[in-house]
Amino acid sequence: MTDGRPTVPTVEGRCTACWGNARHPECEGGEVTRIECTLCTNHVVGKEAAVEWREIESESRRNLTRTSRGEPAKYRSDAKFVRKIIPDLPRDKAGMDRRIQVALKSPREKGRARWLTRHNVPAGEAGFLYLQAKLLAAGLRSFPQETAINRWDEMEITRPVGLRIDGSAETGIHVRADAEGVSRTAPGTFEERAGALMMRALTAAFSCEVALKAILMTRNDRARMTHDLRTLYCDLPGDSRARLKGDYAAIADVLKESGEIFGKSRYFENSASLKEVAERGLHHERIRDLERAARVIIDECAMVGLEGELGLRAHAALTRRLGQQPEVTDYRESMSFSAESGESAIAWPKLCAATRP
Repeated sequence: MTDGRPTVPTVEGRCTACWGNARHPECEGGEVTRIECTLCTNHVVGKEAAVEWREIESESRRNLTRTSRGEPAKYRSDAKFVRKIIPDLPRDKAGMDRRIQVALKSPREKGRARWLTRHNVPAGEAGFLYLQAKLLAAGLRSFPQETAINRWDEMEITRPVGLRIDGSAETGIHVRADAEGVSRTAPGTFEERAGALMMRALTAAFSCEVALKAILMTRNDRARMTHDLRTLYCDLPGDSRARLKGDYAAIADVLKESGEIFGKSRYFENSASLKEVAERGLHHERIRDLERAARVIIDECAMVGLEGELGLRAHAALTRRLGQQPEVTDYRESMSFSAESGESAIAWPKLCAATRP
């Protein structure tokens, strides 16, 4: 990819519930009447949509100035949808090239290396880590979005254990009942739902890990060789952490709580590890939060100048039987891929001096 500057900022709608893409498919008389997330069920309609849209436009104008300086965006506390702005930032290609060359000339670590360095990921190839993270996050959309292994209507309640009533002016009254019961879920269905939740957890965690390492490589020329997401997050430059928290205030807690899902939950080694997998990897709310974190981190990859695109050309051959009942009897497909990656030379040291820790 080229290192040329984009001509205009990248501006995309985001859902604050899951950080999925947002769109406004319906307008009446020039006024937006519906805004919806293309990933989850979050949406607003009618007058609420019109008000939300005006707030989004006003907010994005203010954020454009902030983000053009590398500062974190500020969103409304009650926003359901926002605009993510990735601005056209100053570049310093010569400085970036010099820094990479210095890193490549540094001595390799002896013995068991603790760091992923430019020797492992040469100039421009950190973009491939970004591309991998994007593909993993995109694949999450295809998993079943079950909220639990057992649904309430599949449980035979044996006895209640506890009852709690909570309420607030914004959300109303909530009644929570903790109960013991016997599951009527078929074993095959149980395993399918558990497997889907586990795959979502592992995929989201690995997407976060690869994206964090991509940022660290292009900013610091090295990334710690660990699966611990909290550790990788803490290694980020202060301005990156500030922007991530601006997009997702709870991201540090999410990465701490779920930081070792991939490292410690990808194998069933014994009964203790199985219990840990169940606690870490089958908790729907944690998985949803981790998926949101992955999308936020991928946006930060683009913000720091990482580039990665996948091209695909498919070749298909099919055999079709003709006659009164035509049907395809054989279908075979081969694919050829092309991938491009790069690291744009954004002048971070001067740009973000005020936001560094």
